[in-house]
Amino acid sequence: MVGEKREKTKNVFGKIFGKDEEEDSNAPTGVPAGWKPASKPGGSKPSSKPSSEPSSEPSSSDSKPTAKSPAKKYGGFTDKEAKYMDVSWSKLPSSAREAAELIGFNERQWDEHEWIDIDDYGWWDLDDDQKKACETLGWDHASWDHKYEHHSWEEMPPHVQKAVEKLGWNEEKWDDDWDVPIWHKGWDELSKEEQRCCHVMGYYVHTW
Repeated sequence: MVGEKREKTKNVFGKIFGKDEEEDSNAPTGVPAGWKPASKPGGSKPSSKPSSEPSSEPSSSDSKPTAKSPAKKYGGFTDKEAKYMDVSWSKLPSSAREAAELIGFNERQWDEHEWIDIDDYGWWDLDDDQKKACETLGWDHASWDHKYEHHSWEEMPPHVQKAVEKLGWNEEKWDDDWDVPIWHKGWDELSKEEQRCCHVMGYYVHTW
């Protein structure tokens, strides 16, 4: 009777695990034929690590953002290239506002484009802090003192060449000191884009 039960048990395990009688006979001594260790709870071992473990490679969201080029407007010039002259005080970057304050502007003077004391100074009259502030606002020696008029075409930065070209010059006309129609316009007759080009050169309402 016991033998019949073992034989049935053997056949049942053989069907479940797909093992034949020969494999069951190779079981370790003292272990009933057809015996198999119970599988661990949860099934087979996962092929990949749990999602809770950090990945060894950074995801795309962890990567550093690509630096964006400065925003362009009014003819393709940055606000700094145009000396921030057509940017209201409230919209100035904090660094530009601090620079404007250092050289003597307040909000009203800036927004109304007033002439202030520093406008009477030449570049070499400025102290180091004033020069640094002016540079933060986009100025350099050439634009501050003579609006690049003493520079040849090749000596001008590319963004200034672009502004000058939009105002009617090309390399030949600039280097040969040609007169162009823009010179015969008053400031208020200039379009917004033309005014911005003048700002790039260093001109504004009081110096045009």
